Amino acid sequence: MDSPEFTLPRLRADLRFTPLTEKGTPHYILEDPVRNKFYRLGLEEYLFISRLNQSSSIEQLLQGLSQTAETQLSLEQAEAIFNWLAARQLLQLDNASPLIKALEQEQMSKNWQRLSRLNLITIRISLFNPDPLLNVLSPKLSWLTGKLFAFIWLALAISALGILFSRWQEFSAQSVGFFSAGNLIVIWLIWFSLKLFHELFHALVCRRYGGRVYDAGFLFILFIPLTYVNATSSWNFPSKWQRIHVAIAGMFIELGIAWVALLVWAGQPGTAIGLIAHNTVIIAGISSLLFNANPLMRFDGYYVLSDLTAIPNLYSHGLQVIRAAGAKWFLGISPTPSTQSWGRKWFIRMYGVGIYVWRLFILLSLGYIASSMAGGFGIMATFGAAIVWLGMPLYLFYKRLPLYRQQNPSVVTHLLLRFIITVVCIGLVASVVSWEQRIKAPAVIEYQHQFSVRPEIDGFVAAVHVTEGQLVEQGELLITLKNDQLVYAANLLELETQQLELESRLAQSNNQLTQLQIIKEQQQTSAKELQDLQRDLAALTIYAHHNGVVIGSDLATFQGTYVPQGKELFWIVNKEQKHIIASASQDDVDQFQELVNKPIDIDMRSSGLGLFSGTLKQVSPTATAELLHPALGAVYGGPLDVRQQAIGGSGKDMEQYYRFELFAPRFKLDVELPRKVAEKVKDGQPATLYIRGGKISLGQTIVKWARSWLEKRNSPID
Repeated sequence: MDSPEFTLPRLRADLRFTPLTEKGTPHYILEDPVRNKFYRLGLEEYLFISRLNQSSSIEQLLQGLSQTAETQLSLEQAEAIFNWLAARQLLQLDNASPLIKALEQEQMSKNWQRLSRLNLITIRISLFNPDPLLNVLSPKLSWLTGKLFAFIWLALAISALGILFSRWQEFSAQSVGFFSAGNLIVIWLIWFSLKLFHELFHALVCRRYGGRVYDAGFLFILFIPLTYVNATSSWNFPSKWQRIHVAIAGMFIELGIAWVALLVWAGQPGTAIGLIAHNTVIIAGISSLLFNANPLMRFDGYYVLSDLTAIPNLYSHGLQVIRAAGAKWFLGISPTPSTQSWGRKWFIRMYGVGIYVWRLFILLSLGYIASSMAGGFGIMATFGAAIVWLGMPLYLFYKRLPLYRQQNPSVVTHLLLRFIITVVCIGLVASVVSWEQRIKAPAVIEYQHQFSVRPEIDGFVAAVHVTEGQLVEQGELLITLKNDQLVYAANLLELETQQLELESRLAQSNNQLTQLQIIKEQQQTSAKELQDLQRDLAALTIYAHHNGVVIGSDLATFQGTYVPQGKELFWIVNKEQKHIIASASQDDVDQFQELVNKPIDIDMRSSGLGLFSGTLKQVSPTATAELLHPALGAVYGGPLDVRQQAIGGSGKDMEQYYRFELFAPRFKLDVELPRKVAEKVKDGQPATLYIRGGKISLGQTIVKWARSWLEKRNSPID
């Protein structure tokens, strides 16, 4: 491709170019009518491609661009454009000899596409052409893309946001169990339904302005299916506001659904419908604002930013600028001077940095989530994604090394030296940059003296004599159980005892001493069995062992139900005595031990109680993997990761029981609450303890995080 004896490849004759101008900056839409695909080209790319069929060599083409259009492109940039055209089959293939290098690059691209199947984190599957379906739906649903619906949307937004502002504490408090295990299926169904509406509105708005949608399918992220439609025909629209309307249509309808869901939640709080509506508000807000509106991902927000700044292919330009800076630093190859204005150059540079930072964040985050959800399989998926993300640049460097040596003969030496300098600088930054630790420990409100009411014997509940919130005194009747088998066994044993008494008298009167001795032993055994049965019968009546208030829900529903021995029915607590229990990691426990009997900061802003101080009364001497309170576990919406641990037998006739325990042992903290706060808090409310620790460097933070992650991955799960 860079040799003068080769004839340059030619563009296909059926391709169409449409010029557009935004803010005085021209760009072009390239349409492939055979495959119904659209591509947006910047001015430099268009000038290069438009002269392709009139040039005989790459040198002549680049020289002509420089003289007539004042556009400076390097051989590497020209090669990238050829590879892009070849990979999308936009070049004529009737004469293969001039396309050798381009076709080699295309084959390499296909090989990497096959390798990219190792990337199990994101998988894209095209399913069907939705255009015939849109021919039917568009006339009927076109009003949803007009001004009337926009006014309805705005009215709903004002009402819903007013409710959210006025009832924020109630809304946020209900979010505690959002990621609980029982809620995951509901989250997935809501997310998937929202994405169907999202893509439908992209397609409807695209059709409103005359565009076509020829492709729809699924995008799997961590095996969670999402939907997509290809609305790139909107790039051909003459007005940027039409293109922006298409881009924001999905977010628009998701937020509209969120407004309706907020109104439903406000009208039916605490119901199943209200819970679904609450989840819908959270999911629509997260997906619309964090993902779709994020301009650092090639989703809706990116296309809006590209149109507003009138910088076509902003994403590609951002990547190219950072790669050029990397080539200059690591390879000693100066980039081709840019014709962009100073302000645009710096904007594109900052955008490119943001892309790479966000990519790294996403790779690490998805890798962590994948390994947490799928264990070793998730780690394999993350490793595959890393190979694709990092391996492609390394392979391209190897293939282009001869070209780099032409531009810089000492490129390998330069690369090694700059790589060592970079590693040393990163190490210095990681060790020097530090900050004062703010150590925290998750906590929860608990009654200081609470007594669980549990039956000592199996039975059916005959009567519940107390109600929730009732004040009871020690010795007061709580529950009466019924066990007909015990009563029958006791009656039968009493008859047997009477029978033995008669036999004893008869043996004594007949002077049968040996027989009398046997009967006496039988009487002793029967008396002991009867005593045990009478004790069990007495246990069918449950009395309060302490003074306090009954804490439990739906106590009346126990009536007539079977309750096994040891089942927790409700609690008796002293409402005036509440404290905080917290869980501290092994790395932080020494700092907490130094503060025993001293004030400690407590954060309960999520419950509307603000920041205040309590007194750290005790730190447990030993660590335990026991989950101190259900509200602390991640499966119940808490901050601590837990695993399922079997505690029952596993035999054929033995029932298996499970409990949740921590991945790593932690220490229990006991904190005394101020009296005024203790009167307001409720059992189970979350809190966070904060203390100041020593300084920690960036490197230590990374090592600490990695060690914690490895401990969770290597911890056995029963």
